[in-house]
Amino acid sequence: MEGYCKLKMVGLEIVAVVVGLVLVKSSNGVSVSCMMAYDEGGAPAAFKSEECFQWLLSAASLPNQTTNCQFSQLQGLRKYQEDRISCHLHFNIPLLGKNGVKEVTVGIVGVFDGHGGKEASEMASNCLSDYFYLHSVFKMYKLMLQYKGDLTVAESESLHLEVLKQALLSSIHDIDTKFSQEAVDNNFFSGSTATVAVMFNGLILVANVGDSKALLFSEKIQSSQGPQAFLSAIELTKDHHPDRDDERARIEAAGGSVISWGVPRVNGILAMSRSIGDVYLKRYGVIAVPELTGWRPLMADDKYLMVASDGIFESLTANDVRDLILEWDSHAQGSSVSLAEFIIRSAYEKGSTDNLSAIVIPLR
Repeated sequence: MEGYCKLKMVGLEIVAVVVGLVLVKSSNGVSVSCMMAYDEGGAPAAFKSEECFQWLLSAASLPNQTTNCQFSQLQGLRKYQEDRISCHLHFNIPLLGKNGVKEVTVGIVGVFDGHGGKEASEMASNCLSDYFYLHSVFKMYKLMLQYKGDLTVAESESLHLEVLKQALLSSIHDIDTKFSQEAVDNNFFSGSTATVAVMFNGLILVANVGDSKALLFSEKIQSSQGPQAFLSAIELTKDHHPDRDDERARIEAAGGSVISWGVPRVNGILAMSRSIGDVYLKRYGVIAVPELTGWRPLMADDKYLMVASDGIFESLTANDVRDLILEWDSHAQGSSVSLAEFIIRSAYEKGSTDNLSAIVIPLR
């Protein structure tokens, strides 16, 4: 599974260089069969097709780069570490603008909490950035043929948001589709959550599958007894637990059941109702379709974005994490312990037995 999504160059003619992405194609241009492969099979088919572009990402966009991200992971008391992360805060993507193609900077971070093995979470973390990049560029290419750069500023901005949203949805869909086939071929029984945040032009969009979380911490002013600043914790995601009314309805409509075994589980097995993989439960209503927050503007008082696996929340509430942030801000800045590591250690010390992963993005 390691390196499945590593990108490669082939000996074809280089015909265009677009802001850090080298596009190579045959002298006859983009083939109809390439576009058909992409339309029919998404990113996996495009990477596989000899008729399609081959990709070479710049050094700033290498798969699963985390050097400019604040993150921490701990295996905890589990026998294996099945959490995986992917983080790119400065991802340069060519998109169609008012005056043609222009480079935009996008951040994309994801936490994948695996269960039943590491295969699903590992493929998801390895493939997220490649698939997201490819979908963004292919969808942009189609729009370029349609609009030919004849866009107003407002139309251009709206298209950017829609392209990035669709690229995110398509990436998660393709990861699940590809892994599900791998699972059938190799008898994998694993699955994974997927909580992914995209940051672009002062906005964030979060997609969630399963029970990992994204939280936004913001400074607020309380004025009931004179102006006083405090930190609020806002959960951007809703866990996909099988006993949620809408989730239960889908599972039961598919012939599955929700049985409590410690916690509510699909058919008494899986403690979440949406996941990547878990192919043996797909027929019973387990899906990999994410819920989206919609694009949300980042405000001046937003201080941190955190994406984390549910191991943290075995022992901490969102407000507990908020209090740890306040403590770290007051006493720990400048130490060798990052905020992400401080939160992970605290969750472990307070009794979490699960794998622990957190990405913390300062927003100022």
